[in-house]
Amino acid sequence: MANTKIQFLEKERLLNPKPERVTNQLFKTMDFFDAMDLPQVRYEMLRAARIEKYTVAKACKLFGFSREYFYKLERNFNARGYSALIGSPKGRRPLIAINQEIVTFIVHQKITNPKLTGENLRKKILKRYKVDCSRRTVERVIENAGLGKRGPSKS
Repeated sequence: MANTKIQFLEKERLLNPKPERVTNQLFKTMDFFDAMDLPQVRYEMLRAARIEKYTVAKACKLFGFSREYFYKLERNFNARGYSALIGSPKGRRPLIAINQEIVTFIVHQKITNPKLTGENLRKKILKRYKVDCSRRTVERVIENAGLGKRGPSKS
C-alpha cells in the first residue's frame, strides 16, 4: 500500500523531495501523517502557524520550508484554496537568467549606494530592463561580487 501511494505521489509530482526535513512530532508518531505527501505537509505547516499559533519561523523549521515559501504558499492558499497545496500544473516558473549587463548594473548600483536593498535593486531592474527577477537572485549577485548585504567589505 505504501509503495502504491509513493508511486502515485511521484507520478503526480506531489512527492516531498525532502521528507527528512519534516520534524513535526505528528509526522514522527502517527501513521496518518506522511512526510512524503507534499500537499499534506504544506497544509499542516499552514495550520500549525495559523491555527495552532506557532510562529511562522517555527512552523517553517518543523516542516522544512523557508519563510518566503510559507508566505507565498499562504497567499496562494487564501486565493485558490486547497488546489494551491497541490501546485500549479505549469510547474515552477523558470529561473530568470540575468545577463552580464544586469550583473554589472547591480554591482555598480551597490557600490554607488551600499544601503540599497535587494528588493530596491530588483525594482530598479524591472523598471530599467523589464526583467522580473527575485530579490534573492539580486542578493546572490551582490554576495558573489563580494559586496555582502551591507556593501564592500572593509578588509
